[in-house]
Amino acid sequence: MFYVFLAEGFEETEALAPVDVMRRAKLDVKTVGVTGECVTSSHGVPVKADITIDNIDLDDVQGVVLPGGMPGTLNLEANEKVLDAVKYSCENGKIVAAICAAPSILGHKNLLYGLDATCYPGVEGECYGANIRKQ
Repeated sequence: MFYVFLAEGFEETEALAPVDVMRRAKLDVKTVGVTGECVTSSHGVPVKADITIDNIDLDDVQGVVLPGGMPGTLNLEANEKVLDAVKYSCENGKIVAAICAAPSILGHKNLLYGLDATCYPGVEGECYGANIRKQ
């Protein structure tokens, strides 16, 4: 299962485009409401999540997606269960995707050392240890 975490203030395209592409590819993916079942994007769009953070199963995780957006990125990082899912995924060779400002979450947890990363301009300083790639 792939989990796409939605926290208040997430960027719509960064969350829903990956969900769309993964579902078209017939991957098992669920949106996860970090701040509740209905989560409002950074542009005021309410989205009903498939499940809430209390219902994720790390034993079944194939990967996690951290959409950017503000204050969505900050709200993701403030949630211990999100951080636990990221840590578990990293430690167990699962896919971890962080978009836009969200790589800063991985940087703050020292998970980018020696890795290539792309991020929103201005967030590079938060991606500790990463080889920042300009795309």
